[in-house]
Amino acid sequence: MITERVSYEQLLGICGCLGLALLAHVTTLPFWVPAIVVACGLIRLGLARSGGGAPPRKVLFIIAALAIPLLFVRFHTFNGLVAGTALLSIAAGLKLLETKTRRDIYIITLIIYFVSLAALLEGDSFWLLAYLIGVCWLTTATLLRVTSSGPAPGWRRSLRYGGRVLAQALPLALVFWLLFPRFAGPLWQIPNDSQTAASGLSDTMSPGDITRLALSDEVAFRVRFASAAPPAPERYWRGPVLDSFDGHTWKRATSGFSVGAPPMQPLETAYRYTVMMEPHQHRWIFMLDWPATWNLPAAVLTHDYTLTQPDPLSRPVDVTGTSYTRIQSWQPLTRNERWRNLQQPQGRNPRTQQLAQELRGAHADDMELADAVLGMFRQQAFFYTLTPPKLSDNSVDDFLFNTKRGFCGHYASAFAALMRAAGIPARVVTGYQGGTLNPYGDYWIFRQSDAHAWTEIWIDGGWRRIDPTAAIAPERVERGLADTANADDPLVSRWQSRTAWFAGTRLRLDLLREIWRERILDFDQDSQRKLLEMLHIQEPDGQKLVMLLAVGMALVLGWLTWQVRRELAPQSKDIAARTYARLCARLAAAGLPRRMYEGAEDYALRVARQRPDLAATVTALCRHYSSLRYSQPSARITLGQFQAGVRAFRPKARPRPAP
Repeated sequence: MITERVSYEQLLGICGCLGLALLAHVTTLPFWVPAIVVACGLIRLGLARSGGGAPPRKVLFIIAALAIPLLFVRFHTFNGLVAGTALLSIAAGLKLLETKTRRDIYIITLIIYFVSLAALLEGDSFWLLAYLIGVCWLTTATLLRVTSSGPAPGWRRSLRYGGRVLAQALPLALVFWLLFPRFAGPLWQIPNDSQTAASGLSDTMSPGDITRLALSDEVAFRVRFASAAPPAPERYWRGPVLDSFDGHTWKRATSGFSVGAPPMQPLETAYRYTVMMEPHQHRWIFMLDWPATWNLPAAVLTHDYTLTQPDPLSRPVDVTGTSYTRIQSWQPLTRNERWRNLQQPQGRNPRTQQLAQELRGAHADDMELADAVLGMFRQQAFFYTLTPPKLSDNSVDDFLFNTKRGFCGHYASAFAALMRAAGIPARVVTGYQGGTLNPYGDYWIFRQSDAHAWTEIWIDGGWRRIDPTAAIAPERVERGLADTANADDPLVSRWQSRTAWFAGTRLRLDLLREIWRERILDFDQDSQRKLLEMLHIQEPDGQKLVMLLAVGMALVLGWLTWQVRRELAPQSKDIAARTYARLCARLAAAGLPRRMYEGAEDYALRVARQRPDLAATVTALCRHYSSLRYSQPSARITLGQFQAGVRAFRPKARPRPAP
């Protein structure tokens, strides 16, 4: 009965399942939400263990009156995936606190299933799905133990039966996944929660910003080239271009430029590739320097050759494009663009201004001046480090003349500031450089640790890329940051990079995630069309897809109906009786059917008269059955021995006499 009181063991099981379901939201929910649920569970378990019931209702009202306003203050709404999950979690904790009967357990079980589904809507990891399947499996087994009318079955039996239930649901899920019509957009729109935005490069850069990304192992995007990949010194992936400088921070200009990128003339062969972008909170898409074509209809190439789309990348997207690593611009700088790329804050970094004037006096040619600055980085005591000292407001002066220790952002900022002070238009470009080849999947992985900053200067009628980091740490460009290990690197990073088996395991796991994304998460309309073509369905369309879905559902539901009817069919629980029935069936097949009124030993006597060759075996088996069925247990014969004897018994039908 659903009104039957719950026991401490039942409460403990359902509390454990709820805790495991909430564990999948630990990175998205405010810390105090799981804390409230855990507190409610501990209070209710403590009361149940001491023999008490649920606490007074006023306790629930006090907790609800405190928690629900806090949720509204935190999210300003109860709509949205994270806010809705938080509200549902609080409701589960309150329901757990007032649990008295099995009906309450059933409601909490449904909440667990919904919370698990919400976790799948938040993340698309293969490992998350495997974990949540395990949570649902355990929850189903716990529910089976709660709903048992007799003594609770053991965990092994409950888990086995719960696994059967989930396995029987898999064919139906597979049919829906393969054949349910796909649409161009999602079936419903879930509001984007800003609290869950992914990290990455922003449209500003201050000293130390990229350093923080360099310590992150998060994947930014992956790339698969159609043919050979460009060499490491050409693998620059263009992101936001920063051309506004206040003496400390570089920013991306948002106005004052013409729409669209200026025309360009390629100087080398094109590279064709597919970028598999991970979600991030900005609108730009990282393309190989310099992008020429792409397959996103809504994306545009801005005046600074950055590919952007109208909305932030809230979900993974694949972009197939073509780029040229060397180009020549046809269009000169406009007056406004020249002014913006020569802009310098008044009264900031005076020593840098003086050094630039001295260099300009010694080098009239722009390229010679740029080479002189790079030579200064190489010859003087400049150091490349992930842990540079903090800089003052005059960050360029402090870096060039005092600390001389920095990351790629420090060198790109100082180089661009010197170029501007010398009268050469310059800007800072941020993006990614290098990458790691995954030989198991033949694609490149770009992590946040591959974030990079370089400089572009206007020389000979076009923008030319100059990477000052290559002057001080050429290995950063040739091999990537992962191989530029020094004393400043974290111990864990150095151990990972120097352990071959660990690196190989990571690449294999990344390939598994990529296969999961390509084959499962990106299964779309085009994939369904190819599936219908593989099934030799002529001119596949939506109508034929729906018909195929109906056929598949009918077959699966028919199979499930047969499974359920077989399970519900009355079966004897007496193993000895079932084994004896098998013995009678074999004798009937040999021409000796048992009569309705015959007992086991009378049946054996008749068989002995008609088939003396079977007398000894049949008499022994029937006596064993009578002993097991009607007498006290005996050590002389066991049920297993009786079953083995029946299995070994293979009587042959007596041949009919010749006429």
